[in-house]
Amino acid sequence: MALISSTEALDLELSEKSSSLVITKNQQVSTASELGKDTKPGEVTLVVVKYIKEVPISTKHSLVPTKRLIGYTQSHTHGTYTNSAIRRTFLDSQIQWISNPVISKWRDPRHRIHDLLNEVSELHEKWTHASTPKRPFSPAADPLWLEPGRLLAQAGLPWYNNQLSMPNELDTSFPYHFKSFEQKLIREKGTRVGDPDACGYFCDSIEANCYGIRALQQELRKDYPTLQPVVLYDSFNEKDLLSAKVFFGLQLHRIDLQDELEDIRRRLAAVLTTAAGVRPVIFAATLASSGGYYDDLNVICRLSQIFPLMLHVDASRNFDYITTLSHKRRKQLGVQKLTLSARKISQPLQLRDGSIAASTISAGGVFHVESSPVIVLKPTSLGGETIRVEYIQASDSSLAGSRDALTPLWMAIQEMRFGAAGFRDIYKHCASLRNSLVQILRKKIPNLVVLTPPYSLDVIFKHCSQEQIDSLTLLGGISACDGEIVLSMQPSVTEADLASVVDVFSRTANAQTSRIEVAENDATEKFSKMYPIPASISGELSRTVDTWKILTRSAAGYPVNMSFPSALGPVIGHFLDVDIPADWIKEKSKEIFTERMKSFGLEPGHMSSFKGAFTTGSTMGNRMGIHVALLRLPGAHVYFSSETHYSVKKTMRDCDDLTNRWIKPARKARYSQIPCDEMGRILPGALVKQALLDRDACQRRDEEYYIILVANSGTTFVGASDDLKDISSALKKVGLEISHIHVDGALNFGFGNFGAALGPPGKTTNGVPCVQGVSFSHHKAMGSMVSGEVLCYCPGEELSSLEWSIDPRSIFETWLYSQAFTKTDKANILKYCLENASRLESGLKRLGISTKRNPDSITVVLERIPSWIIEEFSLRPEGDWVHFITMPHVSPETVDLFVDRISWVQRQCLITFSYVQPMIEAVIQQTVTISRLRCQGSMAEKIAELSKTAIPLVSQIGYTSSLTSAVVASGIRSSLSVVILDQDTGVEAVLLIETFRQTAIRIGPLLIKSIHADRSTMIGTIARQLAGFLARHMNIGLQLNSMSYMPFAI
Repeated sequence: MALISSTEALDLELSEKSSSLVITKNQQVSTASELGKDTKPGEVTLVVVKYIKEVPISTKHSLVPTKRLIGYTQSHTHGTYTNSAIRRTFLDSQIQWISNPVISKWRDPRHRIHDLLNEVSELHEKWTHASTPKRPFSPAADPLWLEPGRLLAQAGLPWYNNQLSMPNELDTSFPYHFKSFEQKLIREKGTRVGDPDACGYFCDSIEANCYGIRALQQELRKDYPTLQPVVLYDSFNEKDLLSAKVFFGLQLHRIDLQDELEDIRRRLAAVLTTAAGVRPVIFAATLASSGGYYDDLNVICRLSQIFPLMLHVDASRNFDYITTLSHKRRKQLGVQKLTLSARKISQPLQLRDGSIAASTISAGGVFHVESSPVIVLKPTSLGGETIRVEYIQASDSSLAGSRDALTPLWMAIQEMRFGAAGFRDIYKHCASLRNSLVQILRKKIPNLVVLTPPYSLDVIFKHCSQEQIDSLTLLGGISACDGEIVLSMQPSVTEADLASVVDVFSRTANAQTSRIEVAENDATEKFSKMYPIPASISGELSRTVDTWKILTRSAAGYPVNMSFPSALGPVIGHFLDVDIPADWIKEKSKEIFTERMKSFGLEPGHMSSFKGAFTTGSTMGNRMGIHVALLRLPGAHVYFSSETHYSVKKTMRDCDDLTNRWIKPARKARYSQIPCDEMGRILPGALVKQALLDRDACQRRDEEYYIILVANSGTTFVGASDDLKDISSALKKVGLEISHIHVDGALNFGFGNFGAALGPPGKTTNGVPCVQGVSFSHHKAMGSMVSGEVLCYCPGEELSSLEWSIDPRSIFETWLYSQAFTKTDKANILKYCLENASRLESGLKRLGISTKRNPDSITVVLERIPSWIIEEFSLRPEGDWVHFITMPHVSPETVDLFVDRISWVQRQCLITFSYVQPMIEAVIQQTVTISRLRCQGSMAEKIAELSKTAIPLVSQIGYTSSLTSAVVASGIRSSLSVVILDQDTGVEAVLLIETFRQTAIRIGPLLIKSIHADRSTMIGTIARQLAGFLARHMNIGLQLNSMSYMPFAI
């Protein structure tokens, strides 16, 4: 008998012929001596019994023998031991775990995490078991579309990822994305509509439609600056448009395209005609609504000849279908060809080749469900100007900011796999399925009203009973409106699935069910063999993930937790190709929000007045939270600090109602950005001053005045939290009160509530105002997929009207995290992070590095350091500062490594300075001090001021003083420029040096005190030696340009 230690894993190579494995379950042991002195009473022991030919084993509790088994002693108090695939994956993944005080305990087989794994295993088995009812008409459940999920899991995904900003905006210090795949995908989709250079990004269908409409709104602001646009629609999803209306301050107007054209023209003229001119139109057209309907593009073209009109097309459910149809088939169906075009509004909507010029398109089709990912396309030249954000090294032009990277990767794999030809074959098969179904239904049940829209592969059944709707919903149908249900043909639909549909209607019509013959009854296997996933993709993904595992350890600039996916990512990978049931998602969502509200101290009596929603992250959470408050308080003024996340200001700029763009006479916008103190906290006095000005202006106009405050719990860059008690007190002193407080806790609230308490307006807790809204990100403190939550005070249905569908995987991962980490676990992880932040702060202070850190913050802000260190640790710069965030995956050893990197640079500089100090003293005939020029402090300001009057000592073509200013700014921020001072700290000379992320320096101008002008050549020679020593000792590249070593007198 062999005993397996509770702290060791044992690999057992089982002989298939002679060995069997027996595990005792829940067996009580009376004395430790019976098993050995190291075994505790009550433990269950794994026993290997050799040479037993046959052992009866219960299938319910048995461990299925495999050639490789990792066994553990398991306490009977922690459930039964199961050797599921998920458990094996979890144990095998220990080779990649990034440990912290909580995750390291998971190696103990008696830890409760193993009970959770049992529950997760049961869910996986239940959801994938052959007896589980399938939804053959749901694209979310079709095996052909789900196949890439297995590939992603085999490659080691999910690991932490974020498709931050636009696909063509790349930051070398943040490689955790698949933008190269997304760019290829955009090119392919764009090419199908005539624009291979189209720009856009992947997101869910509602965001895609909102982004497309916003782009047209921005374009019309340039062409029609004095006329407010109107969004016209007919069959378009009204919920999508309601989000666009609220977010962008747009006016909606519905028409019926089936009416007589003259009637439409007359009614529109009354809406669009003003004294200033005819208002422009954004027509939001759909080619396959959730209910299966489509808009008549021919009528829209005729309207464009009467009114100024730009077209947005929602093809999120059918783009791949309609853009891969053959010319002949398109003609037969009457399907219009689309062209993505930056047409001028005065040009015809129908182009010379007969195609329709769409200015923006939501393009999807493989997964055409409500939460499905689609790509929004627009011409590169269309839309408003973007604003570059230094923090992300990109523009903040998308709506949601962060994006999950697996969905665009998934769709790119489908595109690379099938291409236009493959999609055409698949959809041709789906069309034959639809024809077979409709023919037999019309034959057997003549009175059944069945519609087959030409722009999609939907089948619309009208006048259905509730029993029929319920039955078809179980098969994956979508109940669109009263008495109607839609089935979407999927490639894996079989003869039996079609027969099930016929049976639903035959039961009530007393018709006999007939056999349905289809061309292919196992199309999934056929198409899988015809269009295999390219083998090269698997290798590329595996290599990418392996690289990420190395880089993750030193990624300290973004507030994201990379330890969670290192341990539970492989478990989540088992669910990538699983259709998670909607009823489970609904149940767990409710549980999550209930527990979240409790964690923020919301009293039971107030819970009915608060609602929660899953979001794509805090950017969207803030947008939704702010607009929920505005729906409740129309006309309110919004205030936020200068340190508030950059996306909040974007939310303000996007909304014409908040900017008061169409108010005449011109009026100030209804939002204000309030200055902060040096630690990033909003200044109550400055807020009071602005609020009084706004209140007085409202009183003069006889308008009501309300304050919406967007506060921070841990700002993005400096980790600052606004003092709600001080802010409220300062406002009350002048007779003002806050009507709604929304707190952005993107990072902090993933650890806990950080003192924030939810409650109705006016309520306080321990003297601190309760807040009416909170938002946070799942992908930050939690480290799960890019997503988030928002909780809002909304006694009405304000939030429900703006709530978007979210990837079910987000809810699954949020639930998994909530079960894996207790409140105590999260507190211990935060304590670990805070200890590492203190460790870093102390280390930097020992080196003389200027730092800033807010109380209870894991963000340490430090003065700029050489760019290659910023790159190595993925740090985020902002002005003269960078920050280092000690997230759970950042170990004490990583902190020490970072400090050592800076210390090493300092040592190399001191060695170099010791070489050249005697040389420079000999030239200028006095004792000097040589040091690095740091961007913080009075010396940097002094050098910047001296440079403004610098005079070239050598004539140089093309030199301008503005160029010197730019070079000086870069040199000061590099932290490697060299300053030579006399004994009274007067500046004798400065060699400006710029540092680069690619481990290189570029030498800039040489600033020399004017009295040394006649010795500039000798000083230049010394400067060349100094630069050479630095480059050699640090093993970095040395770059020169026309400004290098150029002498200037100061």
